Amino acid sequence: MGPGKRYRMGRIFGENGRTLVLPVDHGLTLGRIQGLEDPVGVLEGLLDLPCDGLLMAPGLTRHTAGRFARRGTPARILTLDSHFRVGDEPPGADLVASVEQAAALGVDAVKLYMAWNVPARDKSDTLARIAGVIERAERLALPVMVEPIAVGEPRSPETIALEGDAARSAMEVGADIIKVAYPGAELMEAWASELQVPLVILGGPRSGDPEGVLTMAEEAVGSGARGIVIGRNVWQRPPDVTRRLMARLHDIVHPSSDDDAPLTA
Repeated sequence: MGPGKRYRMGRIFGENGRTLVLPVDHGLTLGRIQGLEDPVGVLEGLLDLPCDGLLMAPGLTRHTAGRFARRGTPARILTLDSHFRVGDEPPGADLVASVEQAAALGVDAVKLYMAWNVPARDKSDTLARIAGVIERAERLALPVMVEPIAVGEPRSPETIALEGDAARSAMEVGADIIKVAYPGAELMEAWASELQVPLVILGGPRSGDPEGVLTMAEEAVGSGARGIVIGRNVWQRPPDVTRRLMARLHDIVHPSSDDDAPLTA
């Protein structure tokens, strides 16, 4: 790893090699999602929370550049693509920004979606698109996060196995960071050992129980995950719960003496 990429990876991951990232890029594909209606306003509040990075779409990154133009602010990871899946229609995916735009925006990494429960032709196109981005990102020393996922599928053993295969493909094509749905402790430990790149866990849609989110995070980190990338399960809750949940998640990722009183949704 060259010095430029090493520097940027160090902006994302703490001294213990772990990270806590808040995604706020949902408006790109989900529109005016609940809890993120005013993304700039929400971001202002999130900057006070203990996190290592933010996952953002190009528009919000441009509109908030001034908030990050000082020392001590979180790293920024730019979402480069979209993915749409409606009913029985064939899914659609493509780039919405370039690696060169990402560099011009001053972000620390880029992120790509890797839907894997799609026809073979779409898999091939997806892998080629990701490979092209990785090639261009390497020239600019930008790390690439890839998110391999079976979109809209129940969490069955078959789905998890498919995502394990996709994670391996992501590693083989050159991903620097892989963002996965938590597969359980045993597989988490195996994937972390086999893939040889940092694995971070996605939060997914909001669940009803904040304590369940914490349990998942603790198990994942204890089984080899190098971080948590969690958005809706944080900012779609009442502000006081959001703050306490983030403090507890930060304590899991970067152990501290935060209060561990029970949370309520």
